[in-house]
Amino acid sequence: MKSVYQLFCPLLRLAAPGQLAAAATASLTAAICALGLMGAAAWLITSAALQPPLAELALGITIVRTCGIGRAVFRYADRWFSHQLAFHSHTQLQLKLYDQAAATLPLRTGMASQGLWLHQLTSSCQTLREFYLRALLPPIASLLLSLLTSFVLFGTIGTVSLLLPLLWLSHLLLPCLLETPHGAAGGQAKAAYRSALLDAASGQAELLVAGSLPAVQSRLAALARQLRQEQQQGQHQTLYSDLLLQVLDALVLILLLASLTSAALSGTQTFIELTVWLFLLLALQSEFQPLAAAARAFQESQQAAAPLFSVPVAATCPPPASAASSPLATAPLLAVSHLTFGYHEQMPILHDISFTVTAGAHTAILGDSGSGKTTLGCLLTACWPVPAGTIRLQGQDSTSLSPAQQREYFSAPLQGCDLPAGSIRSLFLRLIPGISDEAIWHSLQVAQLAAVIGKLPAGLDSPLTSSAGNLSGGERNRLLTALAIARPAPILLLDEPTAGLDEKTASALLTAVLDELDEKQRTLLIITHDPLAAARVQQVVRL
Repeated sequence: MKSVYQLFCPLLRLAAPGQLAAAATASLTAAICALGLMGAAAWLITSAALQPPLAELALGITIVRTCGIGRAVFRYADRWFSHQLAFHSHTQLQLKLYDQAAATLPLRTGMASQGLWLHQLTSSCQTLREFYLRALLPPIASLLLSLLTSFVLFGTIGTVSLLLPLLWLSHLLLPCLLETPHGAAGGQAKAAYRSALLDAASGQAELLVAGSLPAVQSRLAALARQLRQEQQQGQHQTLYSDLLLQVLDALVLILLLASLTSAALSGTQTFIELTVWLFLLLALQSEFQPLAAAARAFQESQQAAAPLFSVPVAATCPPPASAASSPLATAPLLAVSHLTFGYHEQMPILHDISFTVTAGAHTAILGDSGSGKTTLGCLLTACWPVPAGTIRLQGQDSTSLSPAQQREYFSAPLQGCDLPAGSIRSLFLRLIPGISDEAIWHSLQVAQLAAVIGKLPAGLDSPLTSSAGNLSGGERNRLLTALAIARPAPILLLDEPTAGLDEKTASALLTAVLDELDEKQRTLLIITHDPLAAARVQQVVRL
């Protein structure tokens, strides 16, 4: 587990130094004005009781007005600077989140884990926005005030004045020691209840038919009770620590007043000064009140920072090479050696896979569903790092290439990939900027889709919904094939291109693709479980 320093140091580096200094200064000055207002008001009231000439009270009246106006102005400045700081840092956190997600996704542990991880990151980002407002600035201002007050009082009451910094420390430590962090309290119970509730809602019809709905409702009720109990336990802990802090506040105030009263009785200070100190101490203790909330916010921020500043091990990408070695002219186009991979370490999907593909030697990856064919495609295109074994492209080890460099060797629409909404032309332009309409129609013709698109009223400008949802499954597969054909790359990697096609169309598609690749001197790597498709190529790798 990372230390507190390792977790929060990146957060502090994200903050603009000028904004942080301005917010801290405004917060401290506002607190000083609040104490000055209370002290000046106490002096004015007690002095006025002695009925002095009005001129003697003029200074006190001026200080009261100045401190009152100053408190309002600097409170506003504190809010403005602190919110500027929080939103600036939140923006930087979001940019870091986007960069981290772009470099990490997809996770090998699957879509559910991926969604959970993204939800954790975004919610953590929202929590850390409050770090600067609640967990950082209030403790700094109140600490400086307590040290300053203790220093001034030390000459009058000695070491008793050190109770103020100790009280400040108690307001921060007691919530951490006595309370379960709010993010953890009920966290697992909340997740279990939410998951069970979503499952029950999505499968309600099936549960009714099977007669299992009462059992599911009973389980939901039990999870709700557990969640409520954990939340109530957290509330009781908060009430207990708040009560204990109030008792400590009262005891410290009594001890300080007793020492100050003794000093007044001995003539070290006047009773007017005693009254002023009473009001100042009350005002200082009011500055301590947000500290318990700051301690809780600090714990929540610590939990939120952990996932944000750590990347799942399974998603780590290989580092780009400082200098890639020159390709060997005699090396095979693709060489896979002793490749082993699993989404879970104890359950490898691919085990000790080895094969080579020379330029022009069209190859089929043949296997049953679940044998790891698409996973192999993801490894070849650098979606995930290779944990064991090697992948060489024209003699270069994939670990010496950046993911972008490795993907330059492939044109590949893998199974399950999404397509953005837009026109057919915009999809091609997004993948290959500047592609001509003639090249688009040629790719569609090879993919056996030109006739279908040609019948649409808008042709290439025909709109497609997200992921081409308004096309049939076979048409969508052929569109993915056309997009891959249009992108020039040495290896065309097709994942089940004949899925959803009748035998005649599938045969025509494979014939056209092979003729196109032979003409352009490119190589086909086809992932399939269809023996008829595998029979059309020069070599077959069985998984």
